[in-house]
Amino acid sequence: MHGSCPPHSAQSYTEREFEAAIAANKPRLMFIAPEDFSFPANLIEADEPRKKQREFRQRASKGHIRDTFTSPEDLASRVTQAIHNWEVETFRRNVSTDADQPLALRALPPQPDFVHPYPLQTHFTGRCNERAMLTQWLASGKQPGFVLVAMGGMGKSALTWAWLQRDVLGLPLPGYAEEPPEIADTCRLPEATRPSGVLWWSFYDRDARFANFVNEALRYAGAGRFDPASLPSPNERMQALLTLLQQQRLLLVLDGFERELVAYAGLNAAYQGDAIDEQQPDHVRCCIDPLAAAFLQGIASVPMQSRVLLTSRLLPRELEGLAGCRAEELLALAPEDAVTFFQSSGIKGTRAEIEAACRPYGYHPLALRLLAGVIVRDPRSPRDIKAAQRHPVLQDLKGKAQHHVLQVAYEALAPKPRDLLSRLAAFRSPVSYETLSAITIQTLQERPDGKIENEEQLEQALEELRERGLLFSDAEARRYDLHPVVRQYAYDRLADKAAIHTQLRDYFSTVPMPEDDKIQTLEDLTPVIELYHHTVRAGKFDEAVELFGDRLVQSLYFRFGAYQLIIKLLHVLFPEGEDKPPRLKDESTQCWTLATLADSYGGSGQPLRAMPLYEMSNKLDEKRGDKEGLASRIVFLSDEQLKIGVLAVAEHNLRRSIDLCREIGEGGTEGTGRFQLGRVLSYQGRFDEADIEFGLALKVKNDHPQAQGNIWAFRSMRALLMGDHAAALTAAQKARELAEDQKVERDFVQSEWLLGAALTGLAVASPKKQDKLLAEAETHLTEALTRCRRINLVELEPDILLAWAGWYKAKGKQQEAKRNAEEALVIADRCEYRLKQADIHNFLASLALAENDRKTAQHHAAIAYERAWCDGPPHCYKPALEQAERILQQLGAPLPKIS
Repeated sequence: MHGSCPPHSAQSYTEREFEAAIAANKPRLMFIAPEDFSFPANLIEADEPRKKQREFRQRASKGHIRDTFTSPEDLASRVTQAIHNWEVETFRRNVSTDADQPLALRALPPQPDFVHPYPLQTHFTGRCNERAMLTQWLASGKQPGFVLVAMGGMGKSALTWAWLQRDVLGLPLPGYAEEPPEIADTCRLPEATRPSGVLWWSFYDRDARFANFVNEALRYAGAGRFDPASLPSPNERMQALLTLLQQQRLLLVLDGFERELVAYAGLNAAYQGDAIDEQQPDHVRCCIDPLAAAFLQGIASVPMQSRVLLTSRLLPRELEGLAGCRAEELLALAPEDAVTFFQSSGIKGTRAEIEAACRPYGYHPLALRLLAGVIVRDPRSPRDIKAAQRHPVLQDLKGKAQHHVLQVAYEALAPKPRDLLSRLAAFRSPVSYETLSAITIQTLQERPDGKIENEEQLEQALEELRERGLLFSDAEARRYDLHPVVRQYAYDRLADKAAIHTQLRDYFSTVPMPEDDKIQTLEDLTPVIELYHHTVRAGKFDEAVELFGDRLVQSLYFRFGAYQLIIKLLHVLFPEGEDKPPRLKDESTQCWTLATLADSYGGSGQPLRAMPLYEMSNKLDEKRGDKEGLASRIVFLSDEQLKIGVLAVAEHNLRRSIDLCREIGEGGTEGTGRFQLGRVLSYQGRFDEADIEFGLALKVKNDHPQAQGNIWAFRSMRALLMGDHAAALTAAQKARELAEDQKVERDFVQSEWLLGAALTGLAVASPKKQDKLLAEAETHLTEALTRCRRINLVELEPDILLAWAGWYKAKGKQQEAKRNAEEALVIADRCEYRLKQADIHNFLASLALAENDRKTAQHHAAIAYERAWCDGPPHCYKPALEQAERILQQLGAPLPKIS
């Protein structure tokens, strides 16, 4: 259509708008209907307007057409996508244009952005060699990335902060020892190589998640020109940040990056030691957030003007072997640095004497700080290095020098600070001054000898512990903590542990507990967890499990999915080992505790540890004649059996549970048994029977939203197995709505994964809508994997990674697809998830087949066939078995013989 024209004008309003946009150099997004577009009869124009319309089309078509459309709905979708694409293109073009301008003309970032400043302790040691190494990297190094790796307590954060402040920015550092000019010059960054902006981000902070870092870094690097919210996709924000870092010379320091790795993403990360799971040393070094993984790989894989420095206890797996990243381990102090540290602490002695005193301790920073504390407070010759001679490291303590100096420091304490140190060690977390005061200051009538009487004595004891290097303190917040090594040593020497923990239990029982509706984070549960901890340590197991059931399990399990924390909290109730019942008086409570611990093992990817606990609980239920409890826990056992592919036994157990429920009239558990049975039948390819069970379950569970959410999730899984992605999406959307209502973290992860998988499947089948559908899928899969890894929900991680593999395959990125599938396989193999193994091998076989790698395709398809066989038809994983069979037939390969 030519459209309406203003009075006395031959040009239509649309044509005049087009001309005005050209004159003003405005961007133009033109959408033109095809020549055969069907108009209603009342809108068909006469020949003259139609001629003008064709002339306008020809003129507008010269370099301006954005797209065509087929219907009003199609037009709306294409306009929305075009505007989004234009915003992203404009953003990237602006970045590129800025980069081509002289430095003085660019919009530079503001002053250095210290988002989480580091509280540097006094007497920081020079670390001149390490600072010079960092300076050389920043000034002339070719690798954009640098990872400073070290165990806890080695001073990674302190070194990096001091280098950044003094050597990079030239800022004064209070309490820092003066250095000879030749050393300072070696460490100082040349002015010509100084970055145009610096951002310090610490992942030790409570809210320092990777997504928040990206937003802050994007605002900073863009000098306030770009709002991260204008780029709706997390991946687009991350890619935009990488673009800015490519074009500008910035320095980003990411302190404590281990908190973004699987090994340290749990709730107890702040007090976790350096030991990691030796059964999965590679997996624990993976990023919990896939965007963090992509960011690291982007930094180390493309030319980059900016530099990114990480400090971490572990080298992220994603950076391993990449040429664009340099990794260095921070080891012991150099002898000259140890001398500087002792001298700045006011200790007298020659260089040779100080080095001789430090050498037996391997120049370990923590050990030397403790030794310095012993010398400073030595009663015979304070601040004289000769005092170290009275504490030699004996031959049988070689390799245990840190333990030896702890013993010396502990025994050198006066009774009051020694008692305070032991009481501090009884805490699981940092403690406030107010709490310390309440539990340490005794009345004269109650005070045994050696205990602290008043606040003056408390402050004196705290000061002595600080001087001796035994205590970490936050002066501003008045909070105190211990290094894990110091905590363990002091606690082992606590004389009457039960009495101390009883006192702490009594104290925490008076602390106001959070109301359930006010709990927003795990930190809100800290008072309850502390009360539980001290109740157990006081030997009151029955009281502790009652507290756990009343105040903790609902939030920890259902809301936060904190499976690892639950395992740690309940494990202490099994002092004789988990092959024996917990030390509780009531057998029904024993059964509940066994099942709760088993359920948490199941969620964290340990089905073989979960099943014996369920079986022990079931035997106790049978012994007690508790059919209701038995029916419920048989359902849970069948869930673990399904994971390892024991389909016949799982189906048998579920039918037994349903029969028990019908016998005693227990409808709620019957409903759970039915929707779990529906899932088992779905894997066996018995889709009609599964649908009947889901329908019956919905009727029984009509007043239980959380169960309804699981039913819809399992219906979505059934639809995915059938290849019906539209039905899978509809069911997943209902599951997601119910998860939002019930705030169950596992259900959030499950529904986000299913949404992403369904959308990816729809994208493959809908080329015209593929970009939009894949963008939506990306958002859901990112959320699923991030939340999954944050709570270590290993049970669903392989499914999510496999969905990511499918997403990358749809994007044409075969190597990324393969990488994600192989990562999923590592987890599935470790956990013996038989059904997931079948799916992953089938996917890898299809990738190999697409690349005409017939040998690899046959290898994976044969394994998938064997894994999907399970107990043999009809108790096999039928969809996966049939897919493997099709691939093998396509290859002309024989089917594996399974006995």
